[in-house]
Amino acid sequence: MQLIKEALKKRKESREKHGDFLDTLLEDMEKEDSIYDEASVINLLLIIGVVSKDTTSVATALMVNLLSKNPKVLAELKREHGAILQKRKDKEAELSWEEYKYNMTFTNMVINESLRLSNLGSILFRKALKDVEIKGDYMGKIFLPTGYTIPAGWIVAVAPSVVHYNSEIYENPLEFNPWRWEGKDLRSVSKTLMVFGGGTRQCVGADFARLQMTVFLHHLVTTYDFLVVQECEMTRTPLPCFTKDLLINISPTL
Repeated sequence: MQLIKEALKKRKESREKHGDFLDTLLEDMEKEDSIYDEASVINLLLIIGVVSKDTTSVATALMVNLLSKNPKVLAELKREHGAILQKRKDKEAELSWEEYKYNMTFTNMVINESLRLSNLGSILFRKALKDVEIKGDYMGKIFLPTGYTIPAGWIVAVAPSVVHYNSEIYENPLEFNPWRWEGKDLRSVSKTLMVFGGGTRQCVGADFARLQMTVFLHHLVTTYDFLVVQECEMTRTPLPCFTKDLLINISPTL
């Protein structure tokens, strides 16, 4: 907390622009109708760091494990990121926001599929603020019947895995298949991909987690070769975790 306070104070005093999330928050703070004050900015920065640490590392480890078992997927990732390197005018340049946003379609497909299989949020809770009548509607291929009312004040528990592993929504749901996301909006909030929740209370660290996984993937597939040397299964306690360490051999790409 103290480190965040010091960084915030230094940034406000220097007025230097870094083009990052903190710049955006500071700009919002200075608006007349801003919903942010210094305390809320500090809390937001703290929460993002805390909630994305273990969840993102587990999802990233699962992704590496899945890639090691699917050489076709890994080869396509290497092709996409190799093309990004080839297009850079400055060969010493770091990964840019434009590259992340516009040149990583397949990467986002891989991340979506890894997140779907990881089910980081074992259960989501929502409170009904008023009586909610369940109207007949389709969620994917599933029809939700009428005749149910959730009374105001009740807590609704949602298990995302019921959706993520549903064969009516995802063909062969236990299969790691990034191509199932081809042609879809890869970063939108969806009723059939609820890794980060949904609605106005979607996880504040959702985009940050995706960005972390993307940066890791970029450096992994462009710089290193790797091989998983100790197979391990995932379990839930209740969050997903490996039953033992995921060990890999890693070496610079020749």
